[in-house]
Amino acid sequence: MLSYFPNLYPDELLYSWFARYHDHSGNTSSKRTMKELFGNMSSVAVVDFPNNLESFYRNIAHFNPPNINELVRNHTLYNYYTAFQSDIMKCRARNHINNGGKPGAIHMFLGIAASTIKNWQYLRFCPSCVQQDREQYGEAYWHMSQQLPKVFYCHLHQELLHDSTIEFRNPHKHEFVSAEKATLSSPHLLTVFSPKIEQQLKKLSNESINLIHYVENTQIQDFTQIYKYLMQVNDYANHFGKVHQQYFTQQFKHYYGEEFLTLMDCNFDEHSDTSWLRSIVRKHRKAFHPVQHLLLLQFLNVSFKDLEKFIGKKYEPFGQAPYYCLNPAADHYKQRIVSNVTITTCTDTRKPVGTFSCDCGFVYSRRGPDMDKLDALKVGRIKNFGPVWQAKLIQLATRGLSLYSIAQVLECDYATVKKYISNSKDKSLNNKELLMDLRIQKEAEWLKLIEIYSDYTVTQLREINSALYAWHYRNNRSWLTENPPRTTMKVAVNKRVDWEKRDLDTLHLVKKAIQKLYAIEKPVYVNKSRVAKKIGQLSLLEKLLDKLPQTKVYLNKHIETREQFQIRRIKWACRKLYMEDENNIVTWKVRRIAGLRNKLSNVVEIALENEIKLYQQGEMQNEIKTMDFW
Repeated sequence: MLSYFPNLYPDELLYSWFARYHDHSGNTSSKRTMKELFGNMSSVAVVDFPNNLESFYRNIAHFNPPNINELVRNHTLYNYYTAFQSDIMKCRARNHINNGGKPGAIHMFLGIAASTIKNWQYLRFCPSCVQQDREQYGEAYWHMSQQLPKVFYCHLHQELLHDSTIEFRNPHKHEFVSAEKATLSSPHLLTVFSPKIEQQLKKLSNESINLIHYVENTQIQDFTQIYKYLMQVNDYANHFGKVHQQYFTQQFKHYYGEEFLTLMDCNFDEHSDTSWLRSIVRKHRKAFHPVQHLLLLQFLNVSFKDLEKFIGKKYEPFGQAPYYCLNPAADHYKQRIVSNVTITTCTDTRKPVGTFSCDCGFVYSRRGPDMDKLDALKVGRIKNFGPVWQAKLIQLATRGLSLYSIAQVLECDYATVKKYISNSKDKSLNNKELLMDLRIQKEAEWLKLIEIYSDYTVTQLREINSALYAWHYRNNRSWLTENPPRTTMKVAVNKRVDWEKRDLDTLHLVKKAIQKLYAIEKPVYVNKSRVAKKIGQLSLLEKLLDKLPQTKVYLNKHIETREQFQIRRIKWACRKLYMEDENNIVTWKVRRIAGLRNKLSNVVEIALENEIKLYQQGEMQNEIKTMDFW
C-alpha cells in the first residue's frame, strides 16, 4: 500500500500520472516504481493503453481516486480507438487494460498495428498549456487529447502542437518520463500550412475532441446504416443504397486535396476498388482508423456528436407518407391520404421513380428525389385515372360542357377527354351531337383565318395557327380539303443559272468580305464558312463551290489554316501588350490574350517563341504588314 500518490490533473494521461509519481517519490529505479505501482517489475510503460490497472487501483484505493472506468475512459486513448468498434471489442480492450495481456495484443486486435495511419513518434505538447499548467499546478504534464493521432492543434489555444524529446514508444519500456523531465522548447523551424489545410486540421482536431467526449453518450452499433443514409441524402448513393463510387471518390479527393490526405496518411487510388474509402461505405468487414471515420463524417458535413440522431433513419426520396392525392375529380384533392407508394429506378437517369396509388383509383408517378416541398404536388405521368375521375368526366359531359372545358376542370389534355368519352360505356356520350358545337366553332375559326390572310397558302396558315390546323386534320380532314385558301396561279419562271456570271459576282463579294475580315483589329478565324456567312451565301459555297472555279481558287488561296490563325493571334497579342507596356511581354500573357490552348503544334510554338524574342530584343517592326488583296 502506497503512503503517497499525487493528484490526477484534468485530461492527464495515466502514463503522465505514473511518471509524476516516479519523480515525486524520489525513486532512482524505474523497476522499483513499477513494483510499487503494479506489484511486479515486468509491466511495460505504455502511453496509450496501460495495463494491469486492477492491481494498480488496489494500491491507491485508499486515496479515493476516480473509479477505474473513469480512469480508462478519460485518461487513456481507449475512448478514441474503440469509438467505432463493436461492444465485443470494447469489452476485450477493457479486459486487457484492467487485467493485462500479451504485450502489443490490444494494438493488434483493435487494428492499430495494421493501420496505415501511425501514431506520433514523440509525445506532444502545447507551449501555452505548459505555461498555464505550471502557473496553476506548479508543474507541466502530458495531456491525453494532445497525443491523439493526426491532431495538429491544441483545441484550447488553437496553437500548433510541438514534439517533445520523449518517444511515444520509449525503447526503455519500463521507464515513465514526466513532462518536466522532457525538453519542452519550441522548435526553431515551425511548420506552415496553407489556410485551407490549416482550417481542415483545426476542424479535425476539434472533431477528435468531440469523439472522446461524446462517445459515451453515443450508443451506435451499426455505422454502416448511418453512412448509407448520409450517402443517400448527399446524392452519393441511389435510393437502394448503391454508392456511385467513382463520383464519390473524385469528390472526396477534390474536397480534401492530395496534400492534406497525404498528411493524414489517408491518400488512395481513385480507381482502386479496394481503397479504404470505398470499403468504409460498404459493409464493414474490417476495422477502420478513427481518423478515416472522422474524415468521412466531415466530408458529409456531420459532427460525431450529432450521429445519434441518424440512428434508424431511412432514406425517403419522396418524403414521409402519407402523400398527396392529385386527382382533380376527388373531394380529397391535394390532401395527404396516399400511403401506398412503389419506388423503382428510371432506366435513363437511374433516379428513383415513385408510383403513388390512391384508394380512389387515381395512380400517378414522378421522378425524384424531391428537392423542394412543391415537388410533392407534381405529377410526372398518370398511370390510371380511376373510377372517380371517369365518373366526373361523364357528369361534366352530360351537362353539355365542351371537351376543352372538361379538360380544364379535370386538368388533363383535350385528347385524353376525347379518348375516354369515345371509350365510355354510356352510349349517350358517344353521340356526335356532343362534338357538333366544337366542330362548328373550329370551322368558323379556320374560315376566319383564310379571310384575314387571303393570300396565304395552307402551309403559311398552318404556321400561324398549328393547333387549329392539327384539330381539323385529325377530326375534320374532308372538310379541310374542301375548304382550301384561294391562291393565285404561279407564273413559271426560268430558273436556269448563268454560272459564269454568278462566279464573277460571288468572287467580287468574297474579295470584299475577306478584306474586311482581315481588317478587323482583333483577329477572327478566316475560313470558308465565315466568309460564306459574311456574304450570306453559306449553302452556295458549301455545296456548289465547284461550279464557281474563280471563286474557289481565290478562296483557297486567301483563307487561313488553324495554325496560321493562331500565329496571327500571337502577333496581335504581342502588339497589344507592347502598346500597353513594352516590358510586359511574357509567354503566359500572350497565350491568355491570344486564347491559345496548352497543347499547340510545333510550328505555332516556334512562332510564339520567335515573336516574343523580337519584342524582348527591341527588334519589333514599326509597321505591320497586311495581306495584299487583288
